[in-house]
Amino acid sequence: MTQPNILLITTDSQRCDTLRCMGSEFAISPNLDKLAEEGVLFEQAHTSSPVCAVARSSLITGLHSPIHGCIENGLKRYNHFPTLPDHLKEHGYHNIMIGKTHFGPIPDSFDAKYIVTEKMMDTDDCYAAHIRKHGYSRVSDHPNPVPEELFMEAFLVDKTIEEIKNWTENKNAPFFAFCSMVSPHEPIDPPGKWAHLYDDITLPEINYQEGEIEELPEQLKTILGFSGYDASTPSNTEVEIQDLFEARGAIYSEEIKDKIDQLRKLYYGLAAYCDNQIGRLIKFINDAGLRENTLIIFSSDHGLQLFDHGFNDKHNYYDASWRVPFIMSMPGTLPEGEKRKFAIWNDISTTILAAAGIENKTMQGFDLYTPLSQNKPSPRKCAIGTLFKSAAIATEKWKLEYYFDNGEARLYDRRNDRLEQHNLASHPALIKIREQLVASLLNWRADLIDLYFYHQATEQFKKIIQKRKENDMKKNINRNRELAPVASRVTSAVSSIKGWESEEKLNKRVLKIDAVYGDCKVNS
Repeated sequence: MTQPNILLITTDSQRCDTLRCMGSEFAISPNLDKLAEEGVLFEQAHTSSPVCAVARSSLITGLHSPIHGCIENGLKRYNHFPTLPDHLKEHGYHNIMIGKTHFGPIPDSFDAKYIVTEKMMDTDDCYAAHIRKHGYSRVSDHPNPVPEELFMEAFLVDKTIEEIKNWTENKNAPFFAFCSMVSPHEPIDPPGKWAHLYDDITLPEINYQEGEIEELPEQLKTILGFSGYDASTPSNTEVEIQDLFEARGAIYSEEIKDKIDQLRKLYYGLAAYCDNQIGRLIKFINDAGLRENTLIIFSSDHGLQLFDHGFNDKHNYYDASWRVPFIMSMPGTLPEGEKRKFAIWNDISTTILAAAGIENKTMQGFDLYTPLSQNKPSPRKCAIGTLFKSAAIATEKWKLEYYFDNGEARLYDRRNDRLEQHNLASHPALIKIREQLVASLLNWRADLIDLYFYHQATEQFKKIIQKRKENDMKKNINRNRELAPVASRVTSAVSSIKGWESEEKLNKRVLKIDAVYGDCKVNS
């Protein structure tokens, strides 16, 4: 089989309701909607962690946060693992990295690199050289004076097109291109007409009820900056729109509702601008005759609260932050216009490698490509994710969050409480369900090990034992027993473990729970 080209497109902080194909009645997303029509849309895709660096580290390594080591922005991941581009490079791929990385050290296996950082940073990256040449500041804000054709996402798409074009015109080897957009992450600064796209569109009401902040788990309060929150403190009605976004301690109130709505409209306008630029990139792939031999994957590293549940951040397991868009398309190879259920960001690396014909036994994600190419369901039957000292699981029926430091849990009925307003963890009728979901989550967490390290160690051990045997033969020594018998059995067992086995075990547990308790209904 000819190795396909692979184009991975990601955005930053993009909610599912920015896409009409995800069920949003107000979203303006014609290009991603078309991509979904030409491919497979995962309706229950979740990020591996609702934090930028953590999720991106999972993407580049194919590992969960407890294994790759990055548990929060500003903290580094371990670097002894081979990364996604490392594997692709070994199998003949030309690797192109365009845009935001935020996953730690950039692998040398990227052949072409145009790296940028956040839009509010006054730094000397490749975008700074581009935008300053046209007389504009590298630091962006709203209102944004930069023409849309010069703005960061346009620049990133231009560079992606340029690198793909240069490679395919001169070489006969496949490419992996990672176009990593920075928007609609803050600052909320849509350029040109995109700043006014939603002026006449009425958005849904904020999903918030009084008292939600006080009821957050203690660990979440600490992470989000609400440990000392006092509901009786008056709101700051003088706050500016951009300050609202960047002030992580801001709480929703009726006094600032109009300003929040302005902010939301700018956000959705910026997401629509990203859709427009993604359409431009896909059009190039089509016009260049690359479409049928190029696997396109689109997703976002996490969503954003936008004041749903009262605050604006990610760092939580509400659907607005944890669920993400996820589309795969390769006409003629993958189904078109179909939907599947679950996927997570760990699956991206494993899926890309499978499409390239590369098997990896240590990554902790599912291969989505092979079953899709055979028109089968997604192998993932639930979502699993981590956040600092916590983890969460989402099945078709239930969502459970569990905070390890104090054993605090939150349980939501995903079918009957889509707004996630009723924590049922203490409901007497659901104690058994909560206990089984907690046990499933803890079993999964305990089952995670650094398989790459142990596979390397077992290979080294086998070489040592083999060398000892050879030395014994040379000295005509017959020990009449196996050398290191227990260690040999353990290393043999470790060698046979696959990275996705913990995910498969979790699948079986949650399918059984949903089958037994799927019809359980309670009065919230």
